[in-house]
Amino acid sequence: MLNPENLNEPVKLFKNGNSYAFRLSKKDREFLKVDGETTFEKIVSPDGKEVTFRKIENARPNILETANDIFDEHSDLMKRLENL
Repeated sequence: MLNPENLNEPVKLFKNGNSYAFRLSKKDREFLKVDGETTFEKIVSPDGKEVTFRKIENARPNILETANDIFDEHSDLMKRLENL
């Protein structure tokens, strides 16, 4: 397994259209298990000297699908509950 301390290195901002960005290396992305669809929360310290990006985890990205499966699997019970 990759040691996260080996990922600590200086990075520079680069121009990306009208914005600026930081680049994540392939090793960073693999360690963090992120891709272009991953959402991050940005936290800026009150003194403006530190920026932290925290990955936002989807606790149950397929909750609706799971709920539908449960309803389908127990449709007879759901019908009985509906009539209470």
